[in-house]
Amino acid sequence: MLNPFGKPLEQLEEVDLDRLIEEEISEGLYVEYKEDFPTHLAKIVTSFANTFGGWIVIGADARNPRNVPTSFPGIDTSHDPKDRFRNICQGNITPVPLFSSKLILKSDNKSRGILVVRIPESTYPPHLTKDGRIYRRNMEGSDPLAETDRHILDRLFEKTKLNKTEVKAFITRKLQKSDQSEVLFKVVCCPVPLNLKLIDPFFVPERISRLKKMARNIWKNTLPRNIRFEPEGFAFEGGDHRLEILRSGVITYVCPIPTAVKTIDREDEPHQLAFLDYLAVQVALLRTIKLTREVYRFTGYMGLFVPKVALENIQGKGLDDPKFFNFYKNFPQPQCKYADIILPYGFSPQEAKTMGNPRQVADPLLGYIYRCFGFEALDTHSLARS
Repeated sequence: MLNPFGKPLEQLEEVDLDRLIEEEISEGLYVEYKEDFPTHLAKIVTSFANTFGGWIVIGADARNPRNVPTSFPGIDTSHDPKDRFRNICQGNITPVPLFSSKLILKSDNKSRGILVVRIPESTYPPHLTKDGRIYRRNMEGSDPLAETDRHILDRLFEKTKLNKTEVKAFITRKLQKSDQSEVLFKVVCCPVPLNLKLIDPFFVPERISRLKKMARNIWKNTLPRNIRFEPEGFAFEGGDHRLEILRSGVITYVCPIPTAVKTIDREDEPHQLAFLDYLAVQVALLRTIKLTREVYRFTGYMGLFVPKVALENIQGKGLDDPKFFNFYKNFPQPQCKYADIILPYGFSPQEAKTMGNPRQVADPLLGYIYRCFGFEALDTHSLARS
């Protein structure tokens, strides 16, 4: 994607806007200028995401026949323009494409600023506006056009299909084998596509401190003290517990699930059965989703993601949930027959806005887990509060 500034968005300053004037960068395939928030902003955003990506500069005066900027009077910043842009996208685009923005305050008037938004070419198109239309950039002008060409539409959907294949391979990948006697639970929340740099730049002390604080607040000071830094992120690790936060936005938590042996009467005879702590499963699942929600809010991400859970070494074990305890007394073979389970079975990315209610994401996954243990009456079963 063309970068009219010649430098990363995060490094832009007010003086960099002058380059657009000096080099007479006009509106077109990659750039659009607006004096204020236009009513058709969603069309502009989707047209960039569905084509080659581009830049939107809000607070620019480009009212001339050639559509080149002559000045940057800015917009009022009393109501955060970045939040306003985010809310418009969230309410009018499905799915919301990836974008990043920077508000550049005017040196002579701090109450006004220029919002610069970078929208990369989407790897998960097409993106639709609220009216159900697909827009693309016009090669000969700046106005978004509704896409009607069947060939181009097929190409957009084919790009999504290829990325779905990559993510599906990630989802179905098994855990690395560990001690056969230990049950491990793994929760992953993965933005799609896989190659995003959601937290970029990542290795900035302030950002690392913020991410650490988020995790420790949610895990209530139970995380391992050891922290390991790697090229793609960092991890809390100790024993079999590991929480990874990667610059791609992938959040992974792995922990052992305690197992207890209980004696129950079956056909008037005592039997010993192994049970997993179901509350430990719920807490690990809900905490990981809560952290992912906070990371997405921190980065402003509103795109798609896939939640995944996996239980390893569960064959011959049950879930120690009192709600279903009679099941183990009456069912002929009450223990789990699977060696490992990896869920979800199907592949359906969700929008990040569903993270607003973590249980909306967690309950279906919990339901899948219960089905693997033979339970069917799941409609009223919800996560306990942690």
